[in-house]
Amino acid sequence: GVATEASDMSFAVSNPDGYEWASTLNGIFAQRRNLFRPKFHRFWRTILKFNDLARAELEAGKIDDISLGSWLSKHGFKQDFLDNYILPMGGAIWSTPEAEMMDYPARSFFQFFENHRLMHKERPKWRTVSGGSRTYVKAVSELLGDRLKLSHPVAKVGPFGDKVRVEFENGNTELFDDVILATHSDTTLNLLDEQYEDQRFLLSSARYRPNMIYLHRDPSLMPKRKAAWASWNVMKQGRPEMCLTYWMNRLQNLPKEKPLFVTLNPETPPRPDLTFATMEKAHPQFDAPAEAAVRTLKRDLGKDHIWLAGAWMGSGFHEDGLKAGLSCALSLGGRVPWTAEHVDIVTPQTTTPESGKVTIGAVSS
Repeated sequence: GVATEASDMSFAVSNPDGYEWASTLNGIFAQRRNLFRPKFHRFWRTILKFNDLARAELEAGKIDDISLGSWLSKHGFKQDFLDNYILPMGGAIWSTPEAEMMDYPARSFFQFFENHRLMHKERPKWRTVSGGSRTYVKAVSELLGDRLKLSHPVAKVGPFGDKVRVEFENGNTELFDDVILATHSDTTLNLLDEQYEDQRFLLSSARYRPNMIYLHRDPSLMPKRKAAWASWNVMKQGRPEMCLTYWMNRLQNLPKEKPLFVTLNPETPPRPDLTFATMEKAHPQFDAPAEAAVRTLKRDLGKDHIWLAGAWMGSGFHEDGLKAGLSCALSLGGRVPWTAEHVDIVTPQTTTPESGKVTIGAVSS
């Protein structure tokens, strides 16, 4: 197994004008004058109103196929609530500019909030994998042994009779009865041969957005008031990109004497002498076309012996990647030593060789 430990998922918003708050008990009134500001108390009452209304409409099935922005406008939520709560929180969760969060499908947004109890007074007790995600990657790699082929970049995946042909960048090829592509949607689109016209058309609607990421120890990219420091810190800035700083010490129980931060898309990068690494990572983007495309791709899993998996087929998180992978594996006859709940098992649309003689290729990033 893989060890886990308690974690903290507190949230904070910091504006350039000095307005700051955090979801911790001390952080709510990080600015002490907020104790006496009626506007701030109305802000918190609006959060409670939003939670109650969204949960009630979700439970009653009253949320139509509309965007988050349309739903918020329909119910008269004011800009202060949008700017200082729902849009920065959504933007932080999905690494998406706040303005684009208005296009997020409302029902999916609220379902995610409900699943993670973000609209409840009693929040879940969060846990993190001890040692980070590389711990479970290492465990899976060891389990696969020599079946796992590292440093074998794939150039193209195409049909070959009733098989699937995988062409590697070194010029070698292999044939499989079925192939699972556990890659980003845009990577999958580039890998699939043009003959997979239907899949490619749908994949073009499932977009990814690049984000610049800095690993550093520069506290200037955290809220000005230490009382407002949280695990997730939205740092408002003068450009549309979402600027978010993760306080890794709090998230992963690291010694706080040596501060460690991860910041996405800062307008002003951290000081070079306080920066450990810079990288670019891409995150899936969600809107109505993407949601419709993913829904169809899930329905058509196994078409032409092509199976798709990845976090982008859910809400973009580690558990969504696992769920999508399990859906492919179980549909192809795989077994797991536990009960897999809420995982869709589909019947392949094309016939495969008899059990025990199926060769399956899995392509991952």
